[in-house]
Amino acid sequence: MEAHFLSDFVKGEDRAKSPEPWYNWAGDCIVYQIGDEAPVAECVDDVLTIYTSAITGNPIGFQIKGVQAMIRHFGWNGLVVESADDGDELKSLSISILLLAAYERGPKTINRRRAYGELLGSSMAKNARIPQCELASLCQ
Repeated sequence: MEAHFLSDFVKGEDRAKSPEPWYNWAGDCIVYQIGDEAPVAECVDDVLTIYTSAITGNPIGFQIKGVQAMIRHFGWNGLVVESADDGDELKSLSISILLLAAYERGPKTINRRRAYGELLGSSMAKNARIPQCELASLCQ
C-alpha cells in the first residue's frame, strides 16, 4: 500500500526535535511552546503572554512582543547574558534576559511580578534559547 503524501511530515525527524523559540518578524515577537497541546493564552501585559495547556492547565509556552524595541533600548550587549558560539559567530541566545527586559518596561504590580517570576523560575525559560537562524531575522 502507498504511503500517505503527508506521512513524512507526521513521522519525520522534525517530530523528535526539541522545541525552540522562533522570532516572528511580522509580529516582532518571540514565540515558544513546549507542549503539543491546545494552548490557552493569558496576556500578562502588553509584552508577555503565557500559554497554558487547555487539558492540564500547566504552562506550555509564552510569547514576548516588541523584541526590536527592547534591542534598540538595551542594545545587544545589554541582552546577551548566556549564549553559545563557535568562536566566530553567535549560535544561540538565552531569552531569560528578554523576559527581564520585558518586566522592566511595565508597572511593577504583584500579578506581573508573580507571572514573570514563575516563568523565569521555570525550566521552560531556562532551556529556551533562540537558535542562530532566528537570530539572523532579529538582526535585520
